[in-house]
Amino acid sequence: MMRHNSAILATVFLLATYAMPANSLFEKTRVMVQNDLQGGQEMKVHCKSKDDDIGVHFLKHHERISWKFRPSFWGNTLFFCYFNWGQGFKHTDVYHQYRDEDAFTGCHHFCHWLVRETGPCLIMKNGLNCYRWTEDMLSPAFVGERL
Repeated sequence: MMRHNSAILATVFLLATYAMPANSLFEKTRVMVQNDLQGGQEMKVHCKSKDDDIGVHFLKHHERISWKFRPSFWGNTLFFCYFNWGQGFKHTDVYHQYRDEDAFTGCHHFCHWLVRETGPCLIMKNGLNCYRWTEDMLSPAFVGERL
């Protein structure tokens, strides 16, 4: 019975590693968030995942924060950030494993975001992928407590 269970586990592991992109089990991913607001505005940023809190940072124009991590074996790693400058609160997912592990459509193992007033922009090999901010779904009081 023990041999049978070991054989099943070995088969599952081999199939899972075959299905994942090369080196994704061992290679760390780096996320970088950069203040690209106009007029030299300072930006408050708080990034986190379910398990890791990157902390609150105050970024001057063109300053950036970055961190590294190993994506989950299960493919469910998610990092998101809350942003505040002037009167607005914004948020976006800066790493979503399902979206970003694809080397052709995602940022793969290096996700560099420029935060602009109009929305976040992901730097890709062929240029920028810019997105519009989603409507504020959180009240300023709640976001203020979370930041």
